[in-house]
Amino acid sequence: MRAAFVVGFVVAAILLAGTATVGASDEMPWVFNAPRAEGYSIDLISIDPAPATPLVAGTKIDFKVSVKYYLTAAKEGAVVLVFQDEKNRSAKPDGEQVAESVVAPEGTLTLSDSITIPRRARELRLFIPLVPQGMSETTGEITVRWPISKK
Repeated sequence: MRAAFVVGFVVAAILLAGTATVGASDEMPWVFNAPRAEGYSIDLISIDPAPATPLVAGTKIDFKVSVKYYLTAAKEGAVVLVFQDEKNRSAKPDGEQVAESVVAPEGTLTLSDSITIPRRARELRLFIPLVPQGMSETTGEITVRWPISKK
């Protein structure tokens, strides 16, 4: 699956892009898209648990995400779920990310993943990029945020 190749790049790109948002969490909305690109975009249809719902540190949570994508910049691409804390550290210690291949020109997709909410974090962030095949830099990813409570 080509999505496996894409995942390493996505993590690196989001780590670099996310550094500007550290410390700005009170000012950011709970769900937003980065600036759109020409030739591809991704939109959130639904997500469970709902954004801004407090998550309890140390508990295992199932996430279900539905998105709609548009892709004309390439014949195929991948949608990836990238979980991080507010300091851009991976929230998945095993490093495995859910990724699903997609084909042009458009479609809908539902992805699921389970993670244990980090104990040392104040916030969980989920980045959901659409990565067109052959692209080395992407934009337009969905960002979803949840506060983390200790109890």
